[in-house]
Amino acid sequence: MATTQSPRTPTKPADLDAPFFNVRETAWLLKCSWNTVRRMLSDGRLGYSQDEKGGAIRISRTDIDAYYNASRIGPRVVHQTRRQRVAA
Repeated sequence: MATTQSPRTPTKPADLDAPFFNVRETAWLLKCSWNTVRRMLSDGRLGYSQDEKGGAIRISRTDIDAYYNASRIGPRVVHQTRRQRVAA
């Protein structure tokens, strides 16, 4: 008996160098859930294109890279230690 994947399961893209990806492939690339990608699209944090309302959503590699670079945590900040008060 063959098992079928849920339509919401992140899926590895067939071509990692493709110019556009669907929601499931984008979820796999960003290592998050399908619902997280949908929230990012509706919040405007991740750009996408769509031919017609209700049609297939396509996310460009450029938009994915821009989101990833904007959400990265920068270099570690080293805090200065406070001087200890010396008892009089």
